[in-house]
Amino acid sequence: MNELKRTTFETSRAAEYFDAHELQAQTGQPASNFATVALKELMDNALDACETAGVAPEVGIEVREEEGLIRLSVSDNGSGIPLETVRKVLNFDTRTSDKVAYRSPTRGAQGNALKTVIGIPHALGCQEPVLIEAPGIRHVIRAWVDPAGELRVDHDEGGVDGRRGTQVGLVVPRKGQDFDPDYWARSFALFNPHASVRIRAHSQSAECGYQGKSDEPEDDVFYHSTVPFPGQGFRKFLPTDLTSPHWYSVKALERLLFSYTADARTGGRNLPLREFVRQFRGLSGTQKAKVVAAGFPGMKYLSDFEKVPGAVAELLVRMRKESKAPSHEVLGVVGEEHFRVCFEEWYGAERFWYTKAKGETYGTPYLFEVAVAQTEEAGDLFTAVNFSPTFDDPLAATRLESPEFAAYGIKSFLSQAHASPYPEYHWEGATTRTAVAVHLVTPAPVFLDRGKTRLQLEG
Repeated sequence: MNELKRTTFETSRAAEYFDAHELQAQTGQPASNFATVALKELMDNALDACETAGVAPEVGIEVREEEGLIRLSVSDNGSGIPLETVRKVLNFDTRTSDKVAYRSPTRGAQGNALKTVIGIPHALGCQEPVLIEAPGIRHVIRAWVDPAGELRVDHDEGGVDGRRGTQVGLVVPRKGQDFDPDYWARSFALFNPHASVRIRAHSQSAECGYQGKSDEPEDDVFYHSTVPFPGQGFRKFLPTDLTSPHWYSVKALERLLFSYTADARTGGRNLPLREFVRQFRGLSGTQKAKVVAAGFPGMKYLSDFEKVPGAVAELLVRMRKESKAPSHEVLGVVGEEHFRVCFEEWYGAERFWYTKAKGETYGTPYLFEVAVAQTEEAGDLFTAVNFSPTFDDPLAATRLESPEFAAYGIKSFLSQAHASPYPEYHWEGATTRTAVAVHLVTPAPVFLDRGKTRLQLEG
């Protein structure tokens, strides 16, 4: 044989979930934040699961640091992740999400959250399995990439008793991780007044930032809810609430409608047009759905739109005509009292300000709330979008104006206002201590990064 006859190989891109460089692109975060990425995604999922089940969220975080490893688990009291959902998550050739095609002010909506959590340990060089426990089932998931670049998944399912809700556990190397679970537990508690958050930390090393060298846990830290849920005293948009056609563009509605038809081609239901229309706020009544559908004679099922894709624009017009745009208040806010209680308890609030504003960006509504406290102890800056804390300033690319000055981003604005919680942003000689919370709620946030932190706002 005196010449090479090359073979064209196909390599699955599923392995990208297990590569640190690719995961950085997917999550928008450096590898040093991967433990935090996992914690944030699991907390978002846990709170969503509880709200979907209609129960007051009780979320537990446990962190054990030993032998150079971080053992992290997050538990909730929701209904428990279904078996079929776990199996779908392990198909790394697709996205698995019940949020990504809908427009509503819900957390996350990346469509790859649990997949990245499963891939992170391997990407950081840890071979221990990811554990998922739900009512009746314990999943042990070992996934790795072989030398040829092919993904291998070993998934064992066994019985387990006594588990309510879902618990997910994973292990990552401690070295190189910028990990502050206490800050994130506090952040989720701050922006979710209806949730109770518990964090328990264990450590065998004083270098990890905890007391002593014992493997005994520190005292559990509890952040208790301040409002009843479900109840009349607090309102936020839930994963089970109907979305509004007034929040969709034509492109967004096309994505949702054709996601249903794609699901039907793989064994899901071919949804009747009327049933689809009734899933929207203001159109759930039989008569209104009938009026909308009457404009499309001969089109009984969503799959019929594949023959006339341009009809989706007319469908959106008719849906909007037969429904009323919801008020901004439907979006919900954290509210002044919860911010005040938290800042007083955590930092000792000497003075306190709160304000709320509403508006529109790219045709969709938003509510914006800010709380600032002058404090006895050093405080912190907390930012969130749709009740989910963000990694960094979501308004870093936004020009913020006051009568006296303007600045890009929250941190710079607070610095010029002599209200920054951080000494490095203080004017010379300033000693004021503050705590600040900034929260934006909108059904269709436009992000500038794949990590879904920096927002692009219109006008």
